Amino acid sequence: MPIIFKNIRRKLAAQNKAMAYLRYAIGEILLVVIGILIALQVNNWNEGRKDLIQERKFLNSLEAELKTDLHNISSAISANQSRKERAEFLLKTKDHPQLAEDSSSYFVQSIEYAGYTYNPVISNNTFEEIKSSGKLSLIRNDTLRAELQQYYSWSSDRGQYNFIKQDIELRYLHAQQGILSPRQQINMGSYSGDTVKYSPAEAEKAYERMMKKPAFLSIMPNIIQSQIRFSENEKYTKGRAIHLISMIEDELGEPKTYKTTSKMNKKQ
Repeated sequence: MPIIFKNIRRKLAAQNKAMAYLRYAIGEILLVVIGILIALQVNNWNEGRKDLIQERKFLNSLEAELKTDLHNISSAISANQSRKERAEFLLKTKDHPQLAEDSSSYFVQSIEYAGYTYNPVISNNTFEEIKSSGKLSLIRNDTLRAELQQYYSWSSDRGQYNFIKQDIELRYLHAQQGILSPRQQINMGSYSGDTVKYSPAEAEKAYERMMKKPAFLSIMPNIIQSQIRFSENEKYTKGRAIHLISMIEDELGEPKTYKTTSKMNKKQ
């Protein structure tokens, strides 16, 4: 009998040891799983923090480029308004010749400058970097992301209208040849050409040559129309840039520097 009880005790001890090992093994597994989950959570937190930092860098860069765009667009609108006024002035001299002599320098300079359109540079370096790297989703605001895509798509599509503008400018250039004297034409080649003064007598001779070129004056309405259309397009683009800057400032928690437009109509 004692031997039987001894064997039973030995078996129970062995079973208790196995249970202890099993509990230990399960505990080890649980610790490993918890450690992995914590590591994954920390890694996800680190990746999320890196994404937030990267998003902020992208937004800061986009804001800086949009503000440069805004400056360039505003300069273009101002320059094109000035050139439209020059074209209108030249057209008016057809019926009022005295205007050419009264504003001799402005008249001579207008013959050179009226037909050109200033096309602003729209910088898309940061947006293209974001797209090409596949990180557009880092911009968490869905509305802002869509607005950015629309803005840069529109800015890119503007190029399709350039051929119309370029065609008109080439026609103007051909029609304008021979109206300015060689000295006047050379002066216009310099950036300081618009500071050179011309006498009423010089303007009178240029006017006489202009009147012998009916094709020059006949293209003037096209020039004016082109300037109006181009300025309307740029005003639309300017409105979108202001709107985007305002949205980015909201995301960055910055004070507003530009008032967003309440209504923006696409002009073509």
